[in-house]
Amino acid sequence: MLPFLLLLAVQGPADTSGYWQQGVAYRITAALDEPTGVLTGRARITYVNRSPHVLRDFYVHQYLNAFRPHSRWAEVDSAEGRERFQHLTDPDYAFERITAATVMGAALAPDYPFAPDSTVAHWTLPRPLAPEDSLVAELAWQARPSTLPRRQGRRGRRFDFAQWYPKVVVYDRYGWEAHPLYPAGEFYGEFATYDVTLDLAQDQVIGATGVPVEGDPGWGAAATYQRDWYPNAPRTTHTCGVVGSGRKCVRFYAEAVHHFAFSLNPQYVYEEGRYGGVVVRVLYLPEDRATWGGGIAVRNTETALAWLDALYGRFPWPQLTNVHRIEGGGTEFPMMVMDGSAGLGLILHEVGHNYTMGVLANNEWREGFLDEGFTSFQTAWFFEAHGAGTAYPGLEANILSLDLDRWSEPVSMVSERYRDFPTYNAMIYSKAQLFYEQLRYVVGDDAMRRILRAYYTRWQLKHVDEQKFRAVCEEVSGQDLGWLFGQWLHGTVLIDYRLDKVKRSRLSDGRWRTVVTIRRLGDGWMPVEIGDKDTIYARATGQPETERVEFTSARRPGRLRLDPRLRAHDWNALNNGERRGLWGRRDETVLKLDDPTHEVVRRDKLVTALLPVAWSNDFGGVTVGLRSRQNYLGRFEQNLSIVSAATDGDATHRGGFYFRWANPVAHLVPRTETSVAAWSVEGRTGAALHADRSLRRTLVQRSDPHAGFDALWMATTDIGYVDRRLWDDAGTIEAGPWAATTIVNDKAVWRVGASLRGGVAYWNPRAGITATNAYDFEGYVRGSAAASVRRPFLFGTQLGVRLYAGGYWGRSAPVRQRRIAVAGADPYETFTNPLLRSRGALLVRPGFYYHVPGGPNLRGFADGAGGRWAVALNVEGAKTFGPVTVFAFADAGLVDSLAIPSSPAGRAATTLYDGGVGLATRQRVGDLEWTLRLELPVIVNRWDFARDPRPGLARAAFRWQVSLEPSF
Repeated sequence: MLPFLLLLAVQGPADTSGYWQQGVAYRITAALDEPTGVLTGRARITYVNRSPHVLRDFYVHQYLNAFRPHSRWAEVDSAEGRERFQHLTDPDYAFERITAATVMGAALAPDYPFAPDSTVAHWTLPRPLAPEDSLVAELAWQARPSTLPRRQGRRGRRFDFAQWYPKVVVYDRYGWEAHPLYPAGEFYGEFATYDVTLDLAQDQVIGATGVPVEGDPGWGAAATYQRDWYPNAPRTTHTCGVVGSGRKCVRFYAEAVHHFAFSLNPQYVYEEGRYGGVVVRVLYLPEDRATWGGGIAVRNTETALAWLDALYGRFPWPQLTNVHRIEGGGTEFPMMVMDGSAGLGLILHEVGHNYTMGVLANNEWREGFLDEGFTSFQTAWFFEAHGAGTAYPGLEANILSLDLDRWSEPVSMVSERYRDFPTYNAMIYSKAQLFYEQLRYVVGDDAMRRILRAYYTRWQLKHVDEQKFRAVCEEVSGQDLGWLFGQWLHGTVLIDYRLDKVKRSRLSDGRWRTVVTIRRLGDGWMPVEIGDKDTIYARATGQPETERVEFTSARRPGRLRLDPRLRAHDWNALNNGERRGLWGRRDETVLKLDDPTHEVVRRDKLVTALLPVAWSNDFGGVTVGLRSRQNYLGRFEQNLSIVSAATDGDATHRGGFYFRWANPVAHLVPRTETSVAAWSVEGRTGAALHADRSLRRTLVQRSDPHAGFDALWMATTDIGYVDRRLWDDAGTIEAGPWAATTIVNDKAVWRVGASLRGGVAYWNPRAGITATNAYDFEGYVRGSAAASVRRPFLFGTQLGVRLYAGGYWGRSAPVRQRRIAVAGADPYETFTNPLLRSRGALLVRPGFYYHVPGGPNLRGFADGAGGRWAVALNVEGAKTFGPVTVFAFADAGLVDSLAIPSSPAGRAATTLYDGGVGLATRQRVGDLEWTLRLELPVIVNRWDFARDPRPGLARAAFRWQVSLEPSF
């Protein structure tokens, strides 16, 4: 009995004291002309001022005007690179035009405060409207949906009418909520009575908000019409008067709803069901019978109502209509949902909005999380409760990625203030859903259910906001939840805890006393559970910087972890375990056999994947090794280790290693990749430092700019391994910045990049050079820049063009490994690939011609060609036939004569060109993706320096090469 009395206490009428909302009634008559798509209507709007304020203005929304050029919606689409309504022409765009208006008996034309956007119309009232006074506005208008559907639309004789009439703007504690319609954010309407009479073609089948109190909606005689549901509904005959031949009149009535929507289609098939006192209507197309018909959509809609009824309480309206709309996805309206499919998840979500939006009517653009996030949460809870598993891990990991890269913005922001639409979408749907999941975690499942029912009972058919919802949450749970609402809705905190110490002791009664010391490292906090692999023992508050938690247990706890269920949004789970012995937190690492085609990512553990590897070269013979890859969250601790040993006993350096440490969790830098590498392998020793910072400002930005810094030391230690065409017995130390960007639009992909490095080369004294030290040193500068574009061309082909320039500045000729390589990538770029690294490696054996793209990319020439500088142009024309792309290519360049030693004496530069044809296919196995490219460079002007310089070959001859990478 006590819980029941407490529930009444938090639901009593005193809790809504001081609340008010305006009174609105619409009486609408409208006729649709199908050939033009234009609906002509008249509305008599009665408006009662129940606020404590004197009103001097009156506003209506004309939302259909968003789906046309020059609207705020079209402007945002253009700014974010979406092509929708801004380029539509008549008769494809939507409109809603007021043709006559009388307000308080005065004929007044509206003005448009957001012009050229015309989604909000305004009148200055002829006289002030005092509290409890009323006005009447009589409006005539014409409306037309757009042929490009978005929350409304038309296609042939199919019409989805939403937000189609002059809709009174809400006046609430913020004043008039006159707000243009943007892509981000939805609607807000006053609860009203609707009396809507529609003049339509005789064969149209209609689904709508409300109940049909007059006329034939086309459902058949067996349908349940519920014409007696509303005792106040008018009982008249033929309100729309005499209709024309082939026409009919249908009149709908609804009370306590904040919108009236309807959908027309003469092909609609009608099915009916029922949940309790609610009639379920489904309207679908004949060709969709297999996915909608036979009761499928009816049962899914009934299932949604049953679940939501159990969470919140009784559905307050007489019917729910589910129609198959023109657009994909779904949109919700009171008593009605328009769905693009009959999937249970979609129907659960859209029907859910009838509770969290329709009944609990929040301002969808000011506080979108109160409907979209709420609905996503209750949908996910349904599947969890019905054995489909929790959506939490995937949802939380996706949001965590946005949090760590600082893409997240506060969930409570006004919708159009987010930096872009994808950010709005992620925050209002996904992170808001996560907020409700965290609320459920904090208060518990039972309290969460009581919160939902109390919230629904107290505020149904009223306007709600965060303050109202929070008040219910705190009253029912008995907790101050300001910290939770503040962090999750108004901030973008990062949460991180570390388990510092665990002390166990045996008590005299045989039980165990355990004291755990927890360190808060992040700027946010959450309650943190403490447990071992099968038991949760305690929960820390998570608030102090250092917190000691003591608990007793019947048995000795096993190895303890913080947040073992991963519910605290603690981003770094690698410091959550109890340290023991020499191995530390060994339970935070999992070992597995590596699958090269699949990247395993764990939220709770560092994945270490091991793989035996083998390759060969001429000097070391077959080399065997063990590769280890590490990964946490798909971006941290992405470390790589390879230890190897050559099997050829004559090799002077049989052992080798390559280690790379990347993105340590201890040094989180948003949108930045860093790595340090060191190696001694196959006759080369060195180290490298790499930093890559993404400069992207928004998620919709067409360009993806990056800037970074590289430092590299590379030295040859055993020239037996190296290809002497590519390497000198020397070392280099160099460092410098780089920048690159990719720009993608509907017609082209651009890539631009440049780098500049200063360095020192050193080598043993060379003949003719006097040196006082063991090594000779020489400074140099090396730089390059490249730009490319691929875009559609004539007759369905694609054209690719690339420009390159690179140079080396030093007192003498560069060591071979730092020349500007003519044919492709230089030796430092290919060094990490054991199949290309050394003399006689698998892909560079005599008679096998492999191309690595890069540099001037004069692909028909030998790998060993290189000099001080080069400029080049690469051109490709391609045509795709199914999985195969056929292309022709031509490369031309001007290179330093050092690259072609046989160039005429005194000539500073040599002209090179090649051309040919090729085939390419795109391959994918799991996460591993590559391009297989076969090329035939049939023309090479300096054939003595071609990739296959065999005796007797001329400028035009059969040559071939392969690659596992795109050409550029």
